[in-house]
Amino acid sequence: MRQPVAMDCRETLISNVLSLDWKIEPIDSEQRDELKDTIKYYTKLFTYNGDYDYSEIIEWIGRDLLDLPFGGAAEVGREGDDPTGKVLWINLLDGGTLFPSLNQDYPVGQRIKEFADATVYFPYYAIARVYMSPRTEIKRWGWGMPPPEKIYLALEMLNRGDIYYAGLMLDTPQVGVLDLMDMSKDSAEKWIDSWKTLLGGVDPFKIPVLYEHEKKAEFIPFTRSPTEIMFDSAVAKYAALVASGYGMSLSDIGYSAKTNGGETLAGTIRQERQTRRTGLTRVKRKLEYFFDKILPEELYFKFIDLDDEQSVAKGRARLADATAWAQYIDKGMFTAQEARLQVMADGLVTISIPEEIPPEAAKAMKDKLASPERPSMLGRPIAPSSGGQGEVLQSLLDADPEFRSFFTELEEKFPGLGEDEQQNVLKELKNYLEQMTNSAKLLDRELYLDNN
Repeated sequence: MRQPVAMDCRETLISNVLSLDWKIEPIDSEQRDELKDTIKYYTKLFTYNGDYDYSEIIEWIGRDLLDLPFGGAAEVGREGDDPTGKVLWINLLDGGTLFPSLNQDYPVGQRIKEFADATVYFPYYAIARVYMSPRTEIKRWGWGMPPPEKIYLALEMLNRGDIYYAGLMLDTPQVGVLDLMDMSKDSAEKWIDSWKTLLGGVDPFKIPVLYEHEKKAEFIPFTRSPTEIMFDSAVAKYAALVASGYGMSLSDIGYSAKTNGGETLAGTIRQERQTRRTGLTRVKRKLEYFFDKILPEELYFKFIDLDDEQSVAKGRARLADATAWAQYIDKGMFTAQEARLQVMADGLVTISIPEEIPPEAAKAMKDKLASPERPSMLGRPIAPSSGGQGEVLQSLLDADPEFRSFFTELEEKFPGLGEDEQQNVLKELKNYLEQMTNSAKLLDRELYLDNN
């Protein structure tokens, strides 16, 4: 195709994937320390395995995935040729030479036309394959449908339109009829003969002339003028169809779909968000599954895609959820355990956590709810100028060593007292501290008077 819109879409998707960081995670987060060495080994294997680095793997598999009905595949060499053995090497294969064999034990075969009688079949544990849109027809079982196959007519129309328009722009006469109006037959034939003679030779100075007529000659073309075809609109229409086959928009590949003023910022941002949810997300998932087929069962491959919009939305959802559940729990409509299960079901927590609240967290939560006020928070922590009692001064406690010892012992035993006993203790403490505070104020006033 003269205009490589499809290739631009493919390369843009691959570039977007390569811009993402990645990591290997354990399925069970509690086994992270146990699988630390295994994660490190496969991270190095994917980064560079001696033949291919990570970028080459993504470009190779991504290209076959987005171009070929078979998709992309790699041969996986395992230790001892054991289905559960450690992966020792990865060999990327030409997807154009591979085909599904309809055999569960040897699902993929490879054949080259130069050696048609030498077909190689790969066992299921030695092949990692990924492809787009599996075909549902029984005769096409095992094959996929890549984007170019889905949008073939749009590709062909874009190609033919480009060829047609390029032909119109060439410096050749258009197809049509020259109406010489009132010129006689003999004069017209002589003029045609002289025109043929004029076109021959190497003399660049050639001027055709019409004579012996009174009415203006007119050329009647069989085709429309290039300016009347509105080629830009036609190209933009078919190019948009091609890009949509990849789950993208024309703005994603740097091509403006609007020819009369450009696109708005809000529209461009909305199209980028749509592309992240369609074309890019689909390719990411396919490539993640490709690497998962190479990794052991207890590990999985994950792209690190820090979407600002999604992060902000998820943070707001967590804050609103926490506020609502705090009210539910405070009113006794739900328990903390029920709130935990619902938050997990809503998908607001992405890490692996147990469904039951850990005992230490439950105890801390119970202590916090059972004693809303502690002895160390006695009094009214408001400035005296505003009508409060201020903070309890350390000097007041140090002035009475006996009370200081009693206060320290009370802090340890206070959480174990009953609710009524706690209220009585708090009341007596407040009365005592108020008396000590008033006495200190009176003493300070007497000292001030004596000094003056």
